[in-house]
Amino acid sequence: MPNASAQSADSTRVGPTPPVQTDTAPAPRQSARPPISSKRALLESLAVPGWGQASLHRSTAGGLFAALEVASIAMLVQSKKELAAAKQLARDSVLAPAGSPGYVANTYAAVIPARKQAVEDWTALLIFTHLISGADAFVAAQLWDVPVQVRGQSGAREASITVTVPF
Repeated sequence: MPNASAQSADSTRVGPTPPVQTDTAPAPRQSARPPISSKRALLESLAVPGWGQASLHRSTAGGLFAALEVASIAMLVQSKKELAAAKQLARDSVLAPAGSPGYVANTYAAVIPARKQAVEDWTALLIFTHLISGADAFVAAQLWDVPVQVRGQSGAREASITVTVPF
């Protein structure tokens, strides 16, 4: 006679439930070969930081490189606008304070070196991002088949991360 829908199976007959896996380590890769070659990963990430990482299924790293790229471009554009404005305003003369005859130099001329430095800094960060992204993608493709296990544990007062790399 079949059980009614309101009845549940006897827990002593069902047996123990399997333990829940709490490991945060990624599943081992199915293939020993990366989805793209290391040369292609390098070239993709040199062209657009994060592209090579995305092709290698490393979305977090790719997203970080892409976000840094977008932020750097936005700041470079802003810095160039500020430099152009400072150069334009530096050409204007300013009326001397009351009681002094004539005109004085505009104070914007003093900020031009700082604005030029900001443009150079953001340009350097863009170049650095491209190079590091390319190097990261190249190395990730080379180390594709190395099985790395990362485990994290946290307690009330401490946290630990364990990385296992077999040799």
